[in-house]
Amino acid sequence: MFDNLRADLQRLSPAGKASVRTFIAGILSQGFQAILVYRFFHWIRRKGIPSQPLRFLCERFIEITTGISIPAACRIGPGFRIFHFGGIIFHPTVEIGENCTIYQGVTIGDRGGSGNAAKIGDGVLIGAGAKVIGEITIGDHSIIGANAVVTKNVPPDSVAVGSPCQVRPRADLPIADRRGTSPKESEKNVPRVMDLRGTYKGGGGPDKTVLNSAAQHDRSRVYILVTYLRQPQDKEFQIDRLAKELGIDYVDLFDSKGIDISCLRRLRDLIREYRIYVFHAHDDKTLLYGCLLRLVTPGLRVMYTCHSHAAYRRDDFAAFAGYLKFRLRQKVQIFLMRRCLKPILAVSHDTKRRLVAKGIAGHHVAVLHNGIDLAVWRRDTAQPVLREEFGIPRDGFLVGTVARITYDKDLPTFYWVAEEVARQIPNVTFVIVGDGYGDELAKAREEVLRRGLERKVLFTGHRNDLLDVYVSFDVFLMTSLTEGMPNTLLEAMALGVPSVSTAVGGVPELLGHGSGGFLAPVGDIDGLAGHVVRLLHDPELREKCGAACRDRIERDFSFARRVRRMEDYYDWFAGGITVPAME
Repeated sequence: MFDNLRADLQRLSPAGKASVRTFIAGILSQGFQAILVYRFFHWIRRKGIPSQPLRFLCERFIEITTGISIPAACRIGPGFRIFHFGGIIFHPTVEIGENCTIYQGVTIGDRGGSGNAAKIGDGVLIGAGAKVIGEITIGDHSIIGANAVVTKNVPPDSVAVGSPCQVRPRADLPIADRRGTSPKESEKNVPRVMDLRGTYKGGGGPDKTVLNSAAQHDRSRVYILVTYLRQPQDKEFQIDRLAKELGIDYVDLFDSKGIDISCLRRLRDLIREYRIYVFHAHDDKTLLYGCLLRLVTPGLRVMYTCHSHAAYRRDDFAAFAGYLKFRLRQKVQIFLMRRCLKPILAVSHDTKRRLVAKGIAGHHVAVLHNGIDLAVWRRDTAQPVLREEFGIPRDGFLVGTVARITYDKDLPTFYWVAEEVARQIPNVTFVIVGDGYGDELAKAREEVLRRGLERKVLFTGHRNDLLDVYVSFDVFLMTSLTEGMPNTLLEAMALGVPSVSTAVGGVPELLGHGSGGFLAPVGDIDGLAGHVVRLLHDPELREKCGAACRDRIERDFSFARRVRRMEDYYDWFAGGITVPAME
């Protein structure tokens, strides 16, 4: 009995470990209460010890309070899990194998009062409202879909859906329908990670890192469930499509409030169903959710990657209330970071310095630079499509940026630089590739029109053909107020585009002044414009800087190397004994 209960508790724990904390959580779970009563009286029955009328009273009490009826005569293997109590009825002759999962409303019975009930194999999931009728066999690792009515044998590794049920190989199902099932043999002992982030529309640089990392991780080392928070009103959300193209395991959830309780419940259920025990947060909202979920999920380990930590002053905000909100949010973020597993991962040394300045111990922060897939980001596979779209003549120049339209990107400085460069080089055009959360793109177009730059500064909105976009540029220009380790600059440099940028965040760790391009202080319109003019006037310098950019990426910013290092960190956060080497 005790071995079986220990296995049941291990299924209840995301870390796969039975503990006092897990037992307390189980006692509070109606499903485990029913399992506990069943295990005790099944053990009593096997020992031949008389248990009536106590068994009758206990079983009736469980039926009334949980809506679950499991007779002591049933034979159920270890690792049994009941999600969502209510309406669960088993015939006394039911046999269930190891590590099976049952949802609410499930009936496993005989055929109208005659014969025996089903024999169910190992690792089977039976969805909500399903009915399994008669003396049939359900093969190992199969799935019975929600509300299915099953009256015939189901082969191993199959799915049965509908009424009457239709059976097909389980491999035909998308990942979202395989929740709660036993992992493949090669994945049983690897860290199981939820990579959680919130974003809008097509996302930004960190989203590329999250999605591409999941696609390249070695499943013999780590299992990743990419999970995204999205807002219900975001009708242009594209992360789900990008995830599907990459073939990664992906789920997204609506998150409509500051703290959305229903979203938290769904995240808790996902963690339990997928047996997640490492929660990887990528922004302050998901960090908050991770810390809250840890309170109700025994054994959950919360890790955090800090992609940026801005340092704004009062005069960066139009209203004092906005400044106070920013400061409060950062204080909460630091408070939560101190309660994460260590080290916190920072995408640049500059980000690490900012965190240390805010009170995080230096030895608690590790730098893991972003990287880029060199096999994908190559010039020989791209076409300069923007030059044809905008009618740029052969002797004309195109200077561009790829950025979400936000305050951080300081587009007013971009406009001033464009105006100054155009005054010196009339045959130059500037382009901004990207979109904002709401009406930022429309407002940006209005601002350019107000400045009289509508012929010099163009917009494309969001684009997915970024390889073709970057190779259209003669120079890449970034005027940001703050950055972590910008993916857009990584992409431009990987494609050999000479670059000019403000010297913010991790940019100087990536772009060498005078080698791959040039740096200037934030808001230095003359300096930025002068560097752009110098590059446009000198084709040999552009070629030299472009080659230096590609060399820099190849030497120090390989995405494959970053993925392997992240796997080392996942192993550590999951309880491994080897601490990854810290930069």
